[in-house]
Amino acid sequence: MLEDRDSFMKHRKDQEKEHLSHFDAIRDALTSLLAVEMNITELCNRVCSFCPRVDPEVYPNRNLSMELDTSRKVASDLAVFGYCGRITFSGFGESLLNKKFADHIRIFREALPENCIETNTNGDKLTVEVLHDLYGAGITGLYVNLYDSPDQAPHFEKMFAAAGIDESKYKLRPHWPGGAEDFGMTLNNRGGTMKNAELGLMPLDHSVAGKCHYPFYKMFVDWNGDVLFCSNDWRRKIVVGSVLEGAISDIWMSEKMRDIRLHLGNGDRNFIPCNQCDVQGVLHGGSSFDLLMSYYAKSENDAAESVMDKASG
Repeated sequence: MLEDRDSFMKHRKDQEKEHLSHFDAIRDALTSLLAVEMNITELCNRVCSFCPRVDPEVYPNRNLSMELDTSRKVASDLAVFGYCGRITFSGFGESLLNKKFADHIRIFREALPENCIETNTNGDKLTVEVLHDLYGAGITGLYVNLYDSPDQAPHFEKMFAAAGIDESKYKLRPHWPGGAEDFGMTLNNRGGTMKNAELGLMPLDHSVAGKCHYPFYKMFVDWNGDVLFCSNDWRRKIVVGSVLEGAISDIWMSEKMRDIRLHLGNGDRNFIPCNQCDVQGVLHGGSSFDLLMSYYAKSENDAAESVMDKASG
């Protein structure tokens, strides 16, 4: 039941279609938000060659964890405007190292009873008991990244079976070297943070032209409540707000996000960290991109017409 890069991308696109099915043909700007990614810990028990943690001087392990009140605030804000997208516990660390992980899941499940709630994990801390806790708290899907070899798969398949978890509720992803064509994922340099010449992951010398969808469909909430403009901004170069100080809806539709989106919507990546980032950024989230670009164009036209009306009046 291994999921390679292509099958996982199809899974993401299917999730996007499911999200859109909740709305009529006329959608407001907030429906562009497809995913909220929660970085609930700055700890990881592994060091991977394609991750900034490969160099502790670049990205050291830090014993920092998200407080439950931060999840409560995010979940409450999302419930206010009827958020239908997914909650992803992933970020820059191993979520299972947050000792209150199941409580974070439970908070979102209570506020958003119908939403997809998922997590990525390296699987090292998984046991039958842990699986019972996570699924009992309300998690929808669990993606186990196999970093060692395909020999890991039977171990996890037996574990999920022993826990009574149906195969439809988890995925095993081949992330070992050479697995399913180069780690089974589209590698990128994490906003210019990576320095691994062997894998071809280095900061760019100059920006590449090209649109990027990431800030159009995904919100990234850091362990301390800060909202980063992009989940690839490992150096935290652009913080657009804090969920502890403002509403999710206001941050998502803020002027900071608008300015960034208009640059990327026009293929302009000539600003830090995008000028050093090699991510393609257009494999997912096209509907959100189109919606917000149309929304901004209409807003500008409305503003121009208002100025003309005042001038003629």
